[in-house]
Amino acid sequence: MKEDDEIIESLIAGGLIGAALGALLAKNKEEGATLGVLVGATILGTYRANEKASKTHVPMVTEENGKLYQINTDSTKTFLRNIEKPSVKLQERFKLK
Repeated sequence: MKEDDEIIESLIAGGLIGAALGALLAKNKEEGATLGVLVGATILGTYRANEKASKTHVPMVTEENGKLYQINTDSTKTFLRNIEKPSVKLQERFKLK
């Protein structure tokens, strides 16, 4: 339970830091702050989840340059297979509403 409280506190701190950075970088300060909060919380949450996952001693799978690798618990990388790039082309820009 204590660990969950630390994660919540970290997410709040990450969100606040993200808000300040978003406000500095965006033309619309209010939207920038909102996006910054979301990005900061997401990054920190992902980092914490990755830390917890690594403690389970279960290998992780990652993609690098079109190749699929397994990251073992001893930090060694094992090649699994090549991955074909998708043929679907996404838009370069999206409008958030």
